[in-house]
Amino acid sequence: MFFFVIFLLDCGFFVKGIVDPMDVLKIFVRKRDPDMAIRYARIFPHSQLLLCNTMEAFGKRKELKHALKVFGALKDQLGGINMFACRSIIDICSHCGSSVQARIIFEGLLAEKITPNTHVFNSLMNANAHSMSYNFSVYKHMQKLGVRPDLASYNILLKTCCNAREFNTAQEIYEEMKKKEHDGILKLDVFTYSTMMKVFAEAKMWKMASNIKDDMRAVGARLNLVTWSSLINAYANSGLVDGAIEILEEMIRDGCQPTAPCFNIILTALVKSCQYDRAFRLFNSWIEFGIKVSLSLEQKGSLPDNFTFCEEHPGTNGGTILVVPFRPTVTTYNILMMACGTNDERAKSVMNEMKRNGLCPDRISWSILMDIYGTSKNRNGAIQVSTKALS
Repeated sequence: MFFFVIFLLDCGFFVKGIVDPMDVLKIFVRKRDPDMAIRYARIFPHSQLLLCNTMEAFGKRKELKHALKVFGALKDQLGGINMFACRSIIDICSHCGSSVQARIIFEGLLAEKITPNTHVFNSLMNANAHSMSYNFSVYKHMQKLGVRPDLASYNILLKTCCNAREFNTAQEIYEEMKKKEHDGILKLDVFTYSTMMKVFAEAKMWKMASNIKDDMRAVGARLNLVTWSSLINAYANSGLVDGAIEILEEMIRDGCQPTAPCFNIILTALVKSCQYDRAFRLFNSWIEFGIKVSLSLEQKGSLPDNFTFCEEHPGTNGGTILVVPFRPTVTTYNILMMACGTNDERAKSVMNEMKRNGLCPDRISWSILMDIYGTSKNRNGAIQVSTKALS
């Protein structure tokens, strides 16, 4: 069919509506035939758009070699570089895990005396978020060329610092961003605050993480699930389990529905601090009674319509007490199994409870159980568990 369409187009016939060009190009993408895709796309007056879409289609399939070939054809046809295409191919390199190729494309731009725009710089830094030294050199080059960084630029730098665990540098960037916000140059978003919250959580700097919450409220920004989870993690990592539970309750009062990972963070903190019995007591309490939170009438009225709670009781001073359910996941039970220490029978009982609740143990579950049997020197039990895990 598409060969017939090519013939009609070559002969000057108007074929609009017979077939969508991208439908044909997708066939070439599936066949891994970039040459035919390029030839077909060039027939149309909007070939630049078609080539870009084809390049991205190869990128989604992680066919980087073919995407690069289409990018080369796009450059040749335009007689120059297209910033949108350049940004797209760098994003494709990132998606395919080739930060080196992204750098090569960027160096090619500089060699041709072309100044990339902010979006291209951002895509390059995002592709190299694992390399702090490289990204900060790119950031300095960006300033040298007079390209103004935007909020995404700073957010990527924060992510880079977080990956490198360079907490002081992240703090410096955050302070610079706040100054720019004060001057009306930037407007920080939830991603910025969430990233900084994560930085401080990993550094066990719970006070600094709490300050981020205050910064958000000062500018009227609402904390989301990621931000609240990071704040809970900051307290839990610092060994402040009671503080983490208080943050969980505050999260509910703020109208943010907690998910299983929020509870899991607290249980993990208890296991890491060897408070095994308390981890089981807290788990059993959450399972049986849920988590009870006192709310004022104003707080209850601000809860979103999709907020889930299983019970409601009258509270003091005209308020109310909500009971929010706890739904454990496989990860929750894995944490509890680690809280069994060398008690293999208790760990096996936890796994059986997991199965009774309709959850299927994963490889981590079986690995934990085998490790417990091994630690308790129960060789036969470890062999039986490994056999079941492989079956």
